[in-house]
Amino acid sequence: MKYHHIKTAVLLILTPHILHVDAMDSFVGAVYEHNVTYPADRGTLVTRRQALNVMFKNLAVFAEQANLAASRNAQIIVFPEYGIYGLGWTRQTMLPYLEYIPDPAASTWNPCNSSKPFDSEVQTELSCIAKTHSIYLVANMGATLPCQPGDTLCPDDHRYQYCSNVVYAPNGDFIARYFKYNLNKEEFSYFDKPAVVNYTKFTTPFGTFATFCSNDIMHEEPTVTLIKKMNITNIVFPSAWREQLPLMSAIEFHSAFAEGMLINLLAANLHLQPLGYYGSGLYWPTGTSVNASYYYNDAVGSGGSLVVDKLTPFIIPPRRTMPIQYKRQHDVFSRNKDKVDVNLTQKISINGDLSTSVLINGDLYTTVLISDDAGMKTVCQRTLCCSVQYEGGFSASLYAFGAFDGMHTADDTYYLQACVLIKCANNTAESCGQPTKQAESYVDKMGMQGNFSTPYQYPEVLTIIDGKPSLVTEIWLYQGSIIIDVGLYGAALTVGIMARDYNKDSR
Repeated sequence: MKYHHIKTAVLLILTPHILHVDAMDSFVGAVYEHNVTYPADRGTLVTRRQALNVMFKNLAVFAEQANLAASRNAQIIVFPEYGIYGLGWTRQTMLPYLEYIPDPAASTWNPCNSSKPFDSEVQTELSCIAKTHSIYLVANMGATLPCQPGDTLCPDDHRYQYCSNVVYAPNGDFIARYFKYNLNKEEFSYFDKPAVVNYTKFTTPFGTFATFCSNDIMHEEPTVTLIKKMNITNIVFPSAWREQLPLMSAIEFHSAFAEGMLINLLAANLHLQPLGYYGSGLYWPTGTSVNASYYYNDAVGSGGSLVVDKLTPFIIPPRRTMPIQYKRQHDVFSRNKDKVDVNLTQKISINGDLSTSVLINGDLYTTVLISDDAGMKTVCQRTLCCSVQYEGGFSASLYAFGAFDGMHTADDTYYLQACVLIKCANNTAESCGQPTKQAESYVDKMGMQGNFSTPYQYPEVLTIIDGKPSLVTEIWLYQGSIIIDVGLYGAALTVGIMARDYNKDSR
């Protein structure tokens, strides 16, 4: 198993540019990637007792991992979305797995200390795990709420069912509840979308946190409001995230989101290798030094794992100082780019390369091919133009450099802009865009940027190290463009900037 444990010396680089809280307020966070136990037949209705038998098998693992995390001084632990009962339900067969979850703002409740006149076995166990190990605990479970009289939106079965995050304090108190706002297409068959967004945050001695889950990270609400308007820089993120190379692997996009939003992201994923669910980590924004501690294991028969590391709550000013060596590379790249007269309607790129369409993660990109060791390419789609300047060892392989500017509709619906360099799967033009975990080419220097219509830009750099997709957690910088000045570890798999224009989403 490949495990990356990153030292906290990274914070030294940021010290001149960050307004830190006191040193004592740094905290140790943990996420657990869970190989969930769930019944093979989720299309058959079972009793509450049968449902509890399944859920308590998973909760027993949660208790073990909370104990291990606490032994490593973790102060907060995050478990994945669907980690208590698994995926793939109908509305009716999910019902025995759900509990009424009250509003913690309405009254104080410690489930471990006092029962309620409704089914709360799961909530009680989560509360007791937090209390036993004196740790903040974040988990995902299913909620059911009865409709209020006169509710014209009430479902036909007279109840709401929500995908929910719950948070417990180290004394077992129930302190936060979140109902998932952005359901994926499958979830609409068994969960309801809340009528209003619930912005969920909670305060600890080591910072204020917010929580949402999985598909929420791709949307404006509640995500952008929490981070940009409420100034939350610590996010706890239960997730059920399927591997989607080349651009949307869990570790790839979650680390990019932390860098682009300038936040700490504690992301816990399921570990269901046969179904493509894996990749969890702690991610923080540094750019030029290590900025992640994560677990990625796609081996057949592999299991989940606990990731523990130290993070520091911080406030980052709007602009960060660019180190001198990266500024030189940035200036050279910018001068060369300024010489280019880009015609947005042309079919031929500025380099004389014939552009072609490539399907990448369900989106039709306009791309040019790269098979030389050094050069500069520009490619445009609609109003977006992307440029890359590169030096390295590319001639032995085939890469595609592409631009996408439009509505993503493959597995969700949102407006996406992207500039990406991807390894073609088998070094043929026809294979460009297909998922691959094979790469041989290296990067010495690179600059990449685009004229995005939005400031919400998420830079990602993914390489192959020891035969596995791996994050490059240092020696590159993002400040309006990706700058690589001293090479990358591993063989280049993907370098890209994913940008979300929330104003162009369907309303």
